[in-house]
This record gives sequence, C-alpha cells and structure tokens, in this order.
Amino acid sequence: MNRDKILATALTLFVERGFSGTPTALISKEAGVSTGTLFFYFKTKEELIDTLYTCIKQEAAEALSLGSRKDKTVAGKIRHYMANAVAWGIQNPKKITFMEQFANSPFVSKGAHEEGTSHFLFMEDLVHDGIREGSIRPIDVNLLFCIMGSSIGAIIELASKEQDPGRRQKIVDDGLDLIMGGMRA
Repeated sequence: MNRDKILATALTLFVERGFSGTPTALISKEAGVSTGTLFFYFKTKEELIDTLYTCIKQEAAEALSLGSRKDKTVAGKIRHYMANAVAWGIQNPKKITFMEQFANSPFVSKGAHEEGTSHFLFMEDLVHDGIREGSIRPIDVNLLFCIMGSSIGAIIELASKEQDPGRRQKIVDDGLDLIMGGMRA
C-alpha cells in the first residue's frame, strides 16, 4: 500500500515538476510516508523512476491486449490494440504525460527501457505476421511503431479535448482508419 502511494505521488509530481524538480523528500511528504519508507521500497530516485516507467508500460501493454481474441485478422487485431491504446491513454492522462516526458530520458535506465519494450513484443510479432502474410506493407518495424506511437498520441490528445462522445469517437475512428490505411499493403 505504501509502495503504491509512493508511485502514485511520484507520478503526479514528476509530471508536474519534472525529475530534477521533484526531490525524494517532497515525494515522501506528499505520499504521507517517511523518507526512510520511500528508500525501503526504492533505493534511489532513479530506481523509483525505472519502477514507475516499467509499471506504466506493463499496464499499457495489458490494456492493449484486452478483448483481442475476437479479432481474426492481423489488421483487425492491430486496430483493436490501437483502439485500446487510445482508450487507455484518454483514461490515464498523467501516465501518458509521464511516458512522453521519460520515454527518451537519460533518467530511465537502459534496463528499464528494455523491460518496458519487452511488454510490447506481441505487437512486433503481429506486425511481422502481417508483413509475411502480405496484409501489412513491408516496412521497417521500428519506423512503423514510431509512426503508430506518434499518431496514437495525437489521437489521444485531440480526442481528450472533445467533450461530445460522438465526435470523440469519430476522431478516434478516423485517426485509426488513417493509420491502418497507411499500414496496409
């Protein structure tokens, strides 16, 4: 419970103040725990960042794959995963902001980056399957994921600002259709 409070508090503070502007003493104070308790769970601030980063990546990956068994085609599965990513992003704005801030940050260790990426290997396998079967254009997978990630981020940002549920869904559908159209062979 204390660990979860520390992570939730750290998320809020890192998003609001950045890494350097968030001392561990402030995290402890805002979480309502002693600094010793914080350091019991996380030996360093960098370890705290790494843990938060990998936890968010794992949560996002789990959210992506919800309900995916219903889709029979590679393209259907990819679109489903992207729709789940958008829905998760809209529901978790602080986590999206944190990932944007720290995805390429030197404050996240190489090991945490690798662990975070490992949660999404199912997507890489799926894209490779689509390329092999001819439903996805043969393109560098890393380039495709960069384009997908940027596009999904833009959809999340725009859809999050839309209050009307119907218009919000249209933004999501149109955005995903555009991404899928660019991926198709």
